[in-house]
Amino acid sequence: MNYKLNWSEAAKYGLILASVSVVINLVTSLLELPGFLNTLLSALKFCGSVYIVYYAMKRNAEAWDYVSYGQSFGYGMAVCTLSAVVCTLFVLLTYTVFIPGSLTELLDQIFQTYETMGVAGMLDYDTLARSMPAILAISQFIGCVICGLIACAVVAAIAKKNDSNPFGNTEE
Repeated sequence: MNYKLNWSEAAKYGLILASVSVVINLVTSLLELPGFLNTLLSALKFCGSVYIVYYAMKRNAEAWDYVSYGQSFGYGMAVCTLSAVVCTLFVLLTYTVFIPGSLTELLDQIFQTYETMGVAGMLDYDTLARSMPAILAISQFIGCVICGLIACAVVAAIAKKNDSNPFGNTEE
């Protein structure tokens, strides 16, 4: 039986993965928690995310006789990329709808930093304010995909499924 990526299952696990990240990010952005609690929640989010990716890859491998490292990695990246899209949309909504004042605070902090470096005069505040949601969304997406890439590269080695008959599989 030839392997085929199941996009509906990948989407389901991508939404589960995104929901963990969204809930923890929402809690940390709305509540002003002490530093150690933020660190604890970040560690919990990381461990939970890696476990969800592992679980999704293992569940995907159950349906097939053989799943190579590359196939397992591809499925994990599909899950992580779909999750990255949802997380990016959440970040965009957070800074534009839910907590719009935080974007202004962030921009003010950026300009204060640039003023201390002496380069604030080279930047236009209004232009940066208009493009900041796009900058945040793109950087969030790239960051999520890179984290997913690293997690999938490691977890795919564990989640791959070897064929019980090594001579029966001629395709990869």
